[in-house]
Amino acid sequence: MHSTARAAFLSLILLPVAALAQTGPSDPQVIASASTAKISVGSRKLAGQLVATVKVGVDGKVKDVLVTENTTESAFEPMLVKVLNSARFRPAIDAAGTPVDGSIEMKVELRTSTGAEPKPVAAKPDPQLADKEKARIRKMTCKDFIWEWDLLRDVAGDGVFTEFMPRIAISAYAQMRSEAGDVVDAKVWPASKKALKKTADQCRDAPTAPFFDGVFKTVMDEAVPK
Repeated sequence: MHSTARAAFLSLILLPVAALAQTGPSDPQVIASASTAKISVGSRKLAGQLVATVKVGVDGKVKDVLVTENTTESAFEPMLVKVLNSARFRPAIDAAGTPVDGSIEMKVELRTSTGAEPKPVAAKPDPQLADKEKARIRKMTCKDFIWEWDLLRDVAGDGVFTEFMPRIAISAYAQMRSEAGDVVDAKVWPASKKALKKTADQCRDAPTAPFFDGVFKTVMDEAVPK
């Protein structure tokens, strides 16, 4: 099938799922717990990094990798490109709330601590990203949350609780309690795993409810009372 026809066919398949996302805009977000390709180290020195522009499709899979910098040994480049190609993302979301193709600058660093399994991370972290994500999360309906939660869970498995969106939701709740004079950080994080599962269950029954103020906050308040 011609590539253009394939793309059109894929878009038709994804439209019903894509319509569920309604909180944007947002750039692609790498799913940190997703498995990625390994590299063959051999006798090579683990040092340097590869930086690339990664194009991410509406299905969260990488469509293209354009290398812009490589300070590792040249033999590592094709392997590190393979690492980036195997990464999974929550796709970009436009201002209308629809998942769209998007691009993001990513890097893969070679360090002794990562060995043969280096992980892609954002090459240019936005210092305001956490605050932007908190604002985005506060606009979410339960339908939005379930769409993103299921996507992350299906890719990350048990690692879903440490992915960016759930982690920032927990952080936003802890901050809210702290600003109200409740020092509960030590209790919030241990309670969050069970609370997120419960929130997901309740959100499935009330898709139009506000996620953060309508369901998640109530569940967390019950899990971490004053």
